[in-house]
Amino acid sequence: MAIREKSLIEAAIVHGLINTSDRDQAKLEARRVQRDELTTLCYVKRLSISRFYHAFAAMQQLAFLRPSQIFIDHKRLKRLSPAVIRQFRILPVLMDTQQDQLAYVVTDSPDNPALRNQLPRLMKLEVELCVTDPVTMEYLIHQYSGLQNSILMFDAVDQVNDLLNEAYLNRASDVHIEPLEDCYLARIRIDGRLQEHGRRYTHEEGISLISRIKVMANIDIAETRMPQDGGAKHKTPLEDEFDLRIATAPTKYGERITIRLLGTDNQLFTLQQLGMSDGALAQFAEIIQQPHGIILITGPTGSGKSTTLYAALTQLKNEEVNILTAEDPVEMAIDGISQVQMNAKVNFASALRSFLRHDPDIIMVGEIRDSETGEIALKAATTGHLVLSTLHTNSAISSITRLRDIGLEPFLIASSLLGVIAQRLARRLCQQCRESYQASDSEKNALNIATDQPLTLWQPKGCPLCGGNGYQGRIALFETFWMDDEMEALITEGADELTLRKKAKHFTSLADDGREKVLQGLTTIQELKRLGLIQQFEEVAA
Repeated sequence: MAIREKSLIEAAIVHGLINTSDRDQAKLEARRVQRDELTTLCYVKRLSISRFYHAFAAMQQLAFLRPSQIFIDHKRLKRLSPAVIRQFRILPVLMDTQQDQLAYVVTDSPDNPALRNQLPRLMKLEVELCVTDPVTMEYLIHQYSGLQNSILMFDAVDQVNDLLNEAYLNRASDVHIEPLEDCYLARIRIDGRLQEHGRRYTHEEGISLISRIKVMANIDIAETRMPQDGGAKHKTPLEDEFDLRIATAPTKYGERITIRLLGTDNQLFTLQQLGMSDGALAQFAEIIQQPHGIILITGPTGSGKSTTLYAALTQLKNEEVNILTAEDPVEMAIDGISQVQMNAKVNFASALRSFLRHDPDIIMVGEIRDSETGEIALKAATTGHLVLSTLHTNSAISSITRLRDIGLEPFLIASSLLGVIAQRLARRLCQQCRESYQASDSEKNALNIATDQPLTLWQPKGCPLCGGNGYQGRIALFETFWMDDEMEALITEGADELTLRKKAKHFTSLADDGREKVLQGLTTIQELKRLGLIQQFEEVAA
């Protein structure tokens, strides 16, 4: 007996996951699509069912356990028959506060009155309930009550759909299915961090999952010894459709597969929503209004470069300008802009050449990967076009070195470059549950703050709104480097990165921007350490 739908929705309202307006909207939508109200709410608000169970647990002052937090108490498991486990949907678990006279039991049905009445007798101990979501509980019951899933019961189509829907609801960017020695593991990347899915699969089930995904992607099922890639589409129960980019690779224990979710978030950010400091934002907004020149956005894969480019293009587009983009892939369609998808017959260089015959005002090229693309882009920037593009470099100023390394002349770089933005994504602290604390001396040193000054910082706690992680979403950190006459002269002369950095008058480092966002309580010093930025502070402090 799972928790009643009404109770879950009320708990979600109490804990800020949804509001009464969301509930009323979901009621109407549920009638239209002929689905239950809770499922409709999940997809309208993009919240996984586990968030609702977490909210209910919090309202009842019960601990909520994610799959990675559940450790079965095998000693006390012997006291429960498989029939009792299945009837009451319970399993004993180990907790940090374990006591001899207290048993902890996890369930997805904590509001079952029969369960509360029978548990002390069944366990012969005082019992404290913990809560998990139904998907996790169902998997655990099958694992520990003698109902081991057989391959005959396993529906790969439904399992793949459930996995992709769960990734969508959690706003994940990727799904990984990978073989281990004794099972297959599924993980989804949420806010840049991989998290294990609620269940593991036998090798037979894992192979079945991968075969199903390969069929979806129209790639060779029989080929398991070579990497392959393809694409597919997925439609949610509420008919929202998004693209999948799929890649396979052979590993020691079998074939693994990675699925990238594209176009699941159709929100176009404005420049103001990117999270730049006021000074950097004003400078960027001014730079993109220049009639010609090139602006580069740099950073590793998944650092939000496309989001920044789209925000700039959205700001620039109007009926008086002709904007053309070359992308691989086109991640989001923008009305009023001609977007070209790269393929086997069209690469960035050939697309750029073609663009110049279409009277463009603004050109966006997804990435400068080689000297041919770079040369065309820089020449276009010096002949009356505004060009935006990306590079894979670690910092803004190192992009100068990168352009030189691929064979571009320093004078061409200097005469065409307007500025460079390097960026990273840090996890954003959940603003609902974050906790304040007094910074230690080492943290003050790391942030270049005098140790004799009091300093309040913020740390994650965890609540239903953020799924217990303490973080919700991500925030961009920006390094900005803008050109001036001195920089142009130094680049033309072939100055090295250190010289450019020392002489730059319009430069803000990733470390400096990260420091400000830590002090504002938007992210944590641990996130800066994870991104490799904390060392820069320690060097400054020293």
